[in-house]
Amino acid sequence: MSVETVKEYFKSIRFRIWLSFVVFSLGTVALMLFFQLFFTPVFYSLSKTNEYKSCADAIKMWIGSEDWNPYSIDSVNGLRNRIVKLAQSNQLDIIINLPDVNNGTIYASKSGGNDLLVKEVGDNIKSALEEAKDNTIITKTDDNDNDAEGIILATFAKKNDKVLAYIFIFGYTEPIGTTLNIINALSFICSNVVLVAACIISIMISSHIANPLVKISRNVDRLITGDFHMEIRKTEYDEIATLTKNLNAASEEINKTEALRKDLMANVSHDLRTPLTMIKAYAEMIRDLSGNNPEKREKHLQVIIDEADRLTLLVSDILNLSKLESGVMPIERSGFDFSEVLKGIISRFSLLDDMKDYQVRLEAEDGISVNADQQKIEQVVYNLVNNAINYIGDDKLVTVRLFRKNSGTARFEVADRGIGIPAEQLPYIWDRYYKIDRSENYKRSVKGTGLGLSIVKGILTSHGFLFGCDSILGEGSVFWFEFDIFGSQQGKIPKRKEGRSSENTGL
Repeated sequence: MSVETVKEYFKSIRFRIWLSFVVFSLGTVALMLFFQLFFTPVFYSLSKTNEYKSCADAIKMWIGSEDWNPYSIDSVNGLRNRIVKLAQSNQLDIIINLPDVNNGTIYASKSGGNDLLVKEVGDNIKSALEEAKDNTIITKTDDNDNDAEGIILATFAKKNDKVLAYIFIFGYTEPIGTTLNIINALSFICSNVVLVAACIISIMISSHIANPLVKISRNVDRLITGDFHMEIRKTEYDEIATLTKNLNAASEEINKTEALRKDLMANVSHDLRTPLTMIKAYAEMIRDLSGNNPEKREKHLQVIIDEADRLTLLVSDILNLSKLESGVMPIERSGFDFSEVLKGIISRFSLLDDMKDYQVRLEAEDGISVNADQQKIEQVVYNLVNNAINYIGDDKLVTVRLFRKNSGTARFEVADRGIGIPAEQLPYIWDRYYKIDRSENYKRSVKGTGLGLSIVKGILTSHGFLFGCDSILGEGSVFWFEFDIFGSQQGKIPKRKEGRSSENTGL
C-alpha cells in the first residue's frame, strides 16, 4: 500500500466516521471514569451529610411539637424510643441535651462511637452554634482507635427564641476505598469492552454509510468519462437516497441530451449535406450539359435557388432558436389586430389550394387584439400551419381558429385530421429535431428543418403565453396557444406553462 493510498484513506469519509465514533466513545468513557474517581467520595460525603440533616430535622420537629414536655417522663421516654429507632436504622450515635433539666441527656448509640462523641461535645460547640449558618455545625473527625473517619453534626431545637434542646449526631463514613477500587477495576474492564465494541460498530456504520457514497462517486467518474447509462441503488438514508435519485435523474437527462446532441448533429448534417449536394450536382449539370439549353438551364438554376433558400431557412431557424434559448432575442411588444393579421397570413397559403389541393380554412372572430411581438407571432402561425400541412390527413384540410374563450382571453388553434400523436410522446414534440416515429407515416417533411415547434415554444415561452397540443391517435392534432385580449380589463394574465399536452375527446 503506497503512502498516497494511506493518505487518501485517512481523508475518506469512512475513516472520518470511524474516528469520530471512536473519539466520542473514548471521551465518554474517560469522562465517566473522571467523575467516578474524583466525585464519588465527595458525592458520598454529601449524601451522608444530608442524611444527618434529615435526622436532625426530624428530631427538631418532635421536640418542637405541642405534645413535647421535658418534665414529663412519658414525653421524654417517647422521644427516647424514637431516637433509638432513628439511630438504629441509620447507624448513628445521637445525643440530645435538655438545658432546663438536670442531667437531661438522652443518648442513643448504634455506631459504637460513644467515647468519641462525648469528647467532641462541649460548651465550645454549644456556644458556636449561635453564630453558625442555619445554627448548624458539621465537622469531620478521625477515630484513631477504630481507624475510621466520622462526621459530627451539632444543632439545636429552638422555640420562641428559647433553646429547647441541643442535638448532636455522629456517624462513621464507612470506608469506601476498597469499594471504589473494585468499582474502578470493573469500570476499566467495561471501558475496554465498550471501546472495542465501539471500534467494531463504528467500522460497520462507517462502511454502511460510506459504501453508497463510494458507489455514487464511481458512477460520477463514469459520467465524466461519457458513460451515461448508470443506475445507482437506493439506500435507507434519506439524504443519500435523495442524492442517488438526483444523480439517476441527472444521468437520464444527460443521456437524453447526449442522444439529442447526436441526433441533432445527424439531422443538421443531413439537412446541410442534401441541399449542398443538390447545388453541386445541378451546377455541374449546367456546366457540362445544359449550359447552352436555356430551358434546362433555367430549370436547373431554379433547383439551385430552391436549395439555397432551404439552406438559408435552416441556418435562420438555428440562429433564431439559439437566440430564443439564450434570451438574447428581444421581444418588442405592441398592440395589433390579430384577426386582421391572421387573415393576411392565411391568404398567402391559398397557392397551396391550387397547386397541391391543400385547403387552409380560417375561422376567426373579428376584433381580437393582442399585445405581442407581431413578427414573432406571425412566425408562430407560419410554423404551426406548415407543421399541420406536413402531417395533414387524407381530407387535405387544415383548420385555423381564433376565438374568445371569455371576455378577457382568446385562443388560437391549428387543427389537422392526420394520424395524431401518441399520448406518451406529446411532451417531447417541442424538442428540436424530435422524431415521433421512424415509420413512413411519421417522417418529417423534407421541406421542414425540424426546428419549427422548438421555435414556437421559445417564442410563446418568452411571451408568457399558455400553449400546448391536444391529440388523439388516428384522429388528428390541435396545436394551440392562449393570450390576454389587448385592451380587455377583465382578462387575467395566464401563468407560463411550457408544452402543456393532453388528450381530448374531439378536435
